[in-house]
Amino acid sequence: MPPKILVTGGTGYLGHEVIKVLQGRRLEYELLGRAQGFDLFWPFQIEERFLKRFGESKGDLLLLHLAAMSRYGRCQERPEDASRVNVESTGAFAHCIRSLGGRMVFTSTDLVFDGEHAPYGEKAIPKPLSVYGETKAEGEEFVLEDSKGLVVRIPLLYGPSFDGQHGASDHVLEELRGGRKVHLFSDEIRTPLLVKEAAEALVALALDPGVVGVRHLPGPESLSRFELGHRVAKEAGLDGSLIVETSRLEMPGPPRPRDCSLVRG
Repeated sequence: MPPKILVTGGTGYLGHEVIKVLQGRRLEYELLGRAQGFDLFWPFQIEERFLKRFGESKGDLLLLHLAAMSRYGRCQERPEDASRVNVESTGAFAHCIRSLGGRMVFTSTDLVFDGEHAPYGEKAIPKPLSVYGETKAEGEEFVLEDSKGLVVRIPLLYGPSFDGQHGASDHVLEELRGGRKVHLFSDEIRTPLLVKEAAEALVALALDPGVVGVRHLPGPESLSRFELGHRVAKEAGLDGSLIVETSRLEMPGPPRPRDCSLVRG
């Protein structure tokens, strides 16, 4: 009998694609969001509501925890909110799932690393530079306390989004189509992955109970945002000369990692 699949963040960029994959596999799922009474800004309400709703589902729960406060700048400006959403709420869900004998799959980020020792394997120790990276790394710890838990670190995602505003490529294409210049980092390296491919791989890992601990989902190669921008512009038949090379060092706030390339294993 398949597990009862629960999904947080199902209305987000990756979440939309994950839902498509679940539907394509004809798997039933249930969304957990504000509309269903699970507001991640109120972590202390999560456990009571979760256990009231799913307390009889012993051992057959699979929670895909995709929801997060993920905007880099917003997390820096509102660290307490970032901690509530990314750490405390993750801990609340992890405690509930563990108490019921279920399995939790948590999407983390390549930004848990400082960017100075790439490429990063799955045994690399997190050393984040930002509030976002710090809170995701702390959230990982709650999930990994359970032997059934799985943390999947996701790189920079790109590809069409449901509203044309979420992917790393959406903004670039919108500006280029409008004949406007786009400034992109040439000195911040990631391993970008198409969001559709990330969703398919994530669901496959989640459905395999033998996959536990930490797994990375890198794209096929290491690229800067500047290089990625040129590629998506070329594929769309747009003028790449409007893409302006800039440096992460020019950005205000905490330093951004130089190279967070991920590798499997």
